[in-house]
Amino acid sequence: MIFALVLVSTPGIVFAQSPQITLLTDKQSYVTGDTITISGKVSSLGASNSAVLQVFNTFNVLVQIGTINLAPDGTFSKTIKAEGGSWANDGSYQIKVLYVSTPILATVTANVNFKAVTQSTPTSSPGIQSTSQSTSPTVQPTVLPSTQNPQTPDQTSIQEQIQQRIALANKLKQQIEQTTTIQIPSWVKDTAQKWHDGAVDNAAFGKDIQYLISSGLVKVSGQITPNDTFEQIPSWQKKVADWWSQGLVSDYDYVNSIQYLLDKKIIK
Repeated sequence: MIFALVLVSTPGIVFAQSPQITLLTDKQSYVTGDTITISGKVSSLGASNSAVLQVFNTFNVLVQIGTINLAPDGTFSKTIKAEGGSWANDGSYQIKVLYVSTPILATVTANVNFKAVTQSTPTSSPGIQSTSQSTSPTVQPTVLPSTQNPQTPDQTSIQEQIQQRIALANKLKQQIEQTTTIQIPSWVKDTAQKWHDGAVDNAAFGKDIQYLISSGLVKVSGQITPNDTFEQIPSWQKKVADWWSQGLVSDYDYVNSIQYLLDKKIIK
C-alpha cells in the first residue's frame, strides 16, 4: 500500500505560481533499521532541479537533511534509513520536502509512525552464555560493589542503553530549549545570503560556522575548534542558507542543520 499526503504551505507569502508537491511513503509505520522510501512529484518546475528533504523526530528536532534530485518532469525518489541515535524515540516523525525557485515556494509534509526496537543477540549453543537486549529493562534501585554483586553481561548492556537514552534525552531537551533563545546577529545571515549568491567562498561562510561554535549555539567534539575553516561544505546547504536569509527557515532549524552537518562529520 502507498501512502500519500499533499500539503502546500506558504504562510504570509503569496506567489503567483506555486506548484503542488505530491509526497508518498511506501509504508505508514517503521521500526529501527527500516529503509523509508519516499517518492513524489513537483507539479511544475522553475529554474531549480532539486529540493531539500528534512526529517523531524517526535520532539520536532531535525534528524536528517539532504537534497532530492528532480527529474525533468518533476518526479523524485529517495530512500533514507531509520537508524542512529536520533531515531531513538517512539512516535510520529515528520518528513518535509521544500522546493524553492524564486518566485516559487512550495512545501509538503507527511507524518509516519516510528517504533524504536533493539536487536536481540542470536541464542548461542549450549554451554556458551549469550547476551540479549530488552526494550523495556528493569533497573535495580541499588547497585552493590562489583565484588559483592558482579554485573552480568545482560546488566551491563542494559545500563549502557539507559545511559545512551539519558544522554540523548538531555541533548534533545537542550535543543528544544534553544527554540526560544537562539538569537543570531544579522551579519551572519547576510554572509549566508552572499555565500548562496556566490559573492563569498566556502572559507568566508566557514566564519559563520566558527561564530556558531564560539557562541555555543552548536556543539562540537574536541577534534573541532572555532579556528577550523570548514571549506568542504555540501552545495545543498546553500539552499538552506538562502531560505533562512529570506525568513523561510527559522533560526532554530538553520542552527540544527549546521549541527547535523557537524554531528555526521559531513563538514569537519
